[in-house]
Amino acid sequence: MDPKAQKWYGIVAAAVVVIAALGWYFAAHHKASAPSVSNSTATTTSTTSASGGGNAGPNSSVGSAVPDQSTLQKPDLNRPYKPLSTLPQSVQDNNKKLYATAVQQLKIDPNGIAYWLQLAQLRKGANDFSGAAEVWIYVTKRWPNDPIAFENLGDLYANYMHEAALGVEYWQKALPLDAKNIGLYINLATYQDINMHDKAAAQATLEAGLKANPGNTDLQYALDHLQ
Repeated sequence: MDPKAQKWYGIVAAAVVVIAALGWYFAAHHKASAPSVSNSTATTTSTTSASGGGNAGPNSSVGSAVPDQSTLQKPDLNRPYKPLSTLPQSVQDNNKKLYATAVQQLKIDPNGIAYWLQLAQLRKGANDFSGAAEVWIYVTKRWPNDPIAFENLGDLYANYMHEAALGVEYWQKALPLDAKNIGLYINLATYQDINMHDKAAAQATLEAGLKANPGNTDLQYALDHLQ
């Protein structure tokens, strides 16, 4: 596969990560969900149920929090938020309302994982990458068995903050929590191949995906066409 094709394959794979993750959430949660984010700059969706209970994936439990939550430093809910001025005014206004709602709900009940994830997504969409990372890192500690924040951190560090090692680290932490997510393996392998020029690592990622998902044709195709 030529480099341009691989690049587009990676973009498609990222979308697969989003769809698969949402599928697990909607299958596991039945309570009201946080409203979706309207932002043309967002590439990774993190909207889930506002409830912190239930299962998030095939091998994870959203309710499995760290033993001592009192030691966790919560993200700053008073951090200023300003949508990108390049967005239509209606989108800016809507995102401000979504952000204010998420903050309000979290001040009432800090256990709503969906509102934390939405807060991070809105910050990322406003190019507040450090603010988004602050929230997603907190979520990985508060709900360590949930893959969504790990996957989002992988995307954030690798594709936006240009910290390749951290991006790969978080993607690799997400894999055992979301082992059936084919797109995650392909996305990581594509990044390792094209961006890091590490074909051996890309091959290892795809082989691990095939081990967890024997006979998967998408993974086998990616592996066969790894140059």
